[in-house]
Parts: sequence; structure tokens; C-alpha cells
Amino acid sequence: MKKLCLILLLFLSCFLLIPFNTTYAKGTQVPVPDTVADSHSKYTAYYQTTSGSYCTAILISSTAAITAKHCVGAKPAKRSGTIYPGLNGDKRPFGYMNISTYTPNPNPKYDIALLKGTERDQDRFYKYYIKKFTTTVTGYTDDELSRFVGDEVYSYGYPSKKQAPKKLQYRSDGQITKHRKKPKPYLLTDMPAYGGQSGSGVFKKDGQFLGIIITRTDKHTANVLPFTKDIAKWINENAK
Repeated sequence: MKKLCLILLLFLSCFLLIPFNTTYAKGTQVPVPDTVADSHSKYTAYYQTTSGSYCTAILISSTAAITAKHCVGAKPAKRSGTIYPGLNGDKRPFGYMNISTYTPNPNPKYDIALLKGTERDQDRFYKYYIKKFTTTVTGYTDDELSRFVGDEVYSYGYPSKKQAPKKLQYRSDGQITKHRKKPKPYLLTDMPAYGGQSGSGVFKKDGQFLGIIITRTDKHTANVLPFTKDIAKWINENAK
């Protein structure tokens, strides 16, 4: 009996020493204390729609941003809200730009849309701090996306979760856990995600822009729409 107890005790000791997160690091989410000091925060915008709801948008030029299509709808629209880059609580350090045109991707599989404004839609702070720039979005093949599995990623956005101040920008970190090709392209991650983060840009640690958060699991982890070759082509052609 004593020998059996000793064996069980040794087994339990070994079991307790086994790391539970051996494959993927547990994702984290922390508030950004200062969106001016954090260089990543500037191009992540709080997107207030005309319907009263909000999402996150990521600037890809000084006059264009991308967000999730479900934030507004499947039809093109005019005057569909306002973006506030680097918004943090009641602070609007980089001003705002009103959205003059909303262009959703026509493919029902792709939950992504373009937001565009003109210089006339920008306040003086936006014009001063968001200097003119353009970004060419890179598209990836299925093989390339599959090779990203296991890579660390991060995202900035505006989660709506209990006991969290409204309009506060957060940084989420985690890893890509799976690449799903059908019925629609997905990169599954263990980054924490809540309502309001739809449209948040997702980046690898080396700065590669991979896609945007579009949905979350029931465990509050982010699902990412990756930039396939055709999505990237559509963005680059329509963002001009």
C-alpha cells in the first residue's frame, strides 16, 4: 500500500510540473497608457458609425482606412461616420476625419470594407499629425498563410468588455493557432477579442500586416481575415 501511495505521489508531482501552454502562449490584452508615446497607436482608429455603433479601423493612408464590413453593411454608403486615430478615453490626440465614402468588398466571404475621406473631412489636428502617406497592402498565398501558424502576432483596438472604460485603446498579443481555408479564409489566434475590435489590424512581431479581426470565438479569442492575393488587390485598387 505504501509503495502504491508513493507511485501515485510521484505521478502527481510529475503531472503538476507539465506546462499547460506547451503549444501556444496564452494571449494577453492590456490598455495602452499613452497613445501618443506608443508609435503603433497612431494609425489605429476608433470608428464611430452614423448608426451609433462603433468598431475599430486601421489607417492605410492619410485618407483611407479599412474596417470590418459588418460594422456598417453590405451596401456602399456616403457619410457613414467618423474615425478618431489614437483615441484614448476622452483624449483625441490626433483629431478626426469624417468618412465621405464607405465601400464594402463585394465578395460575401470577405468581411472587409474601405473607409475614405478627403482633406476637407479632416480637422486641423488630423491634418497636422497624420501626415500624407500611402501603404501598399501585401497579399498572401495559402501556403504562406499556413506557414504563419505558430507565429506571434499583435493587434490594437477598442474592445467593449465589462468593467473597462469606454473608448480606451488596448493592445492584444498572442499566436496564430490555425489557418482555415474554407468556407472562408481565417487565421485563428489566441489573442483576446471582444465586441468593438472588429476591424483591428493584425501584425506579426516583425511588422508584417496580415489582416483584420472580424469575429471572435465563444472563448473570446480573435479570428482574423487574412489578406489573400485578391483581397490585397481590391484594397490597393480602391484605396486610391
